Order: sequence, then C-alpha cells, then structure tokens
Amino acid sequence: MNDKSRSMTEIVAKYLRKDPDFLIRHPEILDSLNLPHESGEAVSLIEKQVRRLREQNRTLTRKLNQLVQVATDNEALMNRLHQLTLELMVMDELGKFFDHLSESLLNEFKADILNISLFDRKVEVSAATPVFNLRRDDPELQQFQEHLDKGETVCGRLNRNKLDFLFGNRGQWVQSTALVPLGKDGLLAIGSSDPAYFYPGMGTLFLDLLATVITQRLSLEEPSKQRRSA
Repeated sequence: MNDKSRSMTEIVAKYLRKDPDFLIRHPEILDSLNLPHESGEAVSLIEKQVRRLREQNRTLTRKLNQLVQVATDNEALMNRLHQLTLELMVMDELGKFFDHLSESLLNEFKADILNISLFDRKVEVSAATPVFNLRRDDPELQQFQEHLDKGETVCGRLNRNKLDFLFGNRGQWVQSTALVPLGKDGLLAIGSSDPAYFYPGMGTLFLDLLATVITQRLSLEEPSKQRRSA
C-alpha cells in the first residue's frame, strides 16, 4: 500500500470511528462491501442470509426496471394509436384509410409484412397497400375458422400452409405472426421475421383496439351503400 492509499485509509477509518452509526444511516453502502467471516472459509448463517437478500434485491430491481420500461413503451404505443385513430377518422375515402393504416403499421409500428383480407368487399387502394378481397366462403379460410369464430387476437408461429396463404412466397421468412379478426369484415395478419416479436400470451390490447377502429370505419360504408341502392 503506498503512502497516498494509506493516508486515505486512515482518513476513512478515523471518520468511521468518530461516527460509528454512519453505516446504519447509509445501509445501501453495505451492498458494495465485502465482509468475510473471521473464521476464514467458513460462512456464517447471517452472511448467507445477507448474500441472499442482496441477490433478491438485485433481482427485484431488475424486474422493476423491466416493468417501468414496459409501462413506458405501452404508454407511447397507446399515444401513437390515439394519434393514428385521429388521422384515420378524417379520411373520407376507404382506400385512403387503408393506405394510411398500412403505411403506419409498416413504418411507425415496425411490422415487416401485412395482409388485410376483407370479406366480400372490394376497396380501391394503392399498389403498395396489401388489401385483398376474399369470399367469406373461400375454402382456404377454413384453416382460420377457429380464430374467426373466437374473434380473439392470436399471436405466435403459424404453419407453412397458413403463411403461404397470407404472405405468398414471402411467408418463408415470417417467424411470428399476429392474427387479428375483424368481426364479420375480415382478417388482419401482421408478420415479423423475429420469432420473439409475436408470442403466445403477449398483451393484445393495442391490436384489439386497432381492430375496433377498422371495423367501425367499415361499418360507416354500409349506410351510404344502402342509400345509393335505394
């Protein structure tokens, strides 16, 4: 130990002797101190308990930080969904509605690939917007019938037949998918190349709210069609 280190050690030791309650007032400092038992390699029960409590504290801190991050991300996501809803509400043409929806999902919400299948409804969209018109009784839809009947968003991995139907030859690199039923109107599929992006059991509130926005917008087209045919 050099003179400088010895001097600092003496200062700290002298201070602690003058203020013996310092570590009681600042217990967080104990987390970084190494206090081996005087019996050498033998470890006292108290020391084991202290080590265990420290590890539990670190684990709880990590979990708390993760929860805070998830809450922050969810808040940002819901704020963006609110903004997107406002943007979509002012679009008179249904084609522009789906153009903007598709662009937002692919760019701002980081979707890799989309399939928006509408049943018995043709919508004029731009060439880059993946909206498809399907017959409700299309035999290929039978493989999704369970999802459509339940009306619940499902996340996870799909088999090759479903991926090929939804995404064509690009389905080969889709590793996880969110299937979002649109009531009687259709089905929204969002694919990702990340196998952990959509997983069973993940929260689907955002996707469920998005489905409601889409179905509500589609319902607005019905009265106008009826008026034109009257």
